[in-house]
Amino acid sequence: MVHLSLAIAPHVKETVYVMSNPSLTSISEVVKNASRLVALTSRISPSFPLSRLCIKVAATWEGLQACRQLTSQGIQTLATTVFTMEQAILAGECGCMYISPFVHELKAVFDENYDDGGANLALCLEAQQYYEHYSYSTRVKAAALLSVAEAKGLAGVAAITIPPDLLRTLASTEVLGQDIDELSLFAQSKRSKGNKPVRRTYMNDETSWREAFSKAYGGKGSRLTGEASPLLTNTIKAIDAFKEYQIKGEQLMLEKEKR
Repeated sequence: MVHLSLAIAPHVKETVYVMSNPSLTSISEVVKNASRLVALTSRISPSFPLSRLCIKVAATWEGLQACRQLTSQGIQTLATTVFTMEQAILAGECGCMYISPFVHELKAVFDENYDDGGANLALCLEAQQYYEHYSYSTRVKAAALLSVAEAKGLAGVAAITIPPDLLRTLASTEVLGQDIDELSLFAQSKRSKGNKPVRRTYMNDETSWREAFSKAYGGKGSRLTGEASPLLTNTIKAIDAFKEYQIKGEQLMLEKEKR
């Protein structure tokens, strides 16, 4: 994965991302793996500036606490598989450079027949407003978009990950300033006063974070029956998908080395 990211680096202007192994689940394992990725980057390409490198980490409690330790070591992180404000808030407290809120479930991105109930654009707006209001340096990098309309709706977000097919469509689509003004949640928000976001802290309170996460967005998790909430399930599914691609990537590299 480091080789692939370094191959991409000359073609992008700013940050290059490398995914920490999503199969690792403990804080110490994630920290060790991320540190190894940084060391490998320097070993493979000594001239590559580490200020351009950002390690992607799944936004579980353990992953975000690992980000906290990595930040203290000067290693930049992106919290991925973000579906709730609870994850976003903890990521900000732990000093993540970016978060990637998923507008759709990953399955909806890869299976056009799967209906995940619609896009969650509001999370991107809510997280960015929270960071700006409380002066967090963390930025929102929206991910898992499916349409031009969703891209327009997110105009004003700090950054967006756009799949190639959608990027090609956007490149050939005329976008008027009026369209952005009417469709962008961020533009709409600037026209309305809105409420001051309530400040919350979870960095040193695992129990409160897990409880809030399980009840996020109207208590979709069935706390009484002990069933996992859809939001937690989405996070697990997304991490599982990353695990699958991690394995495929490793197999690809092994096959390349054998040739």
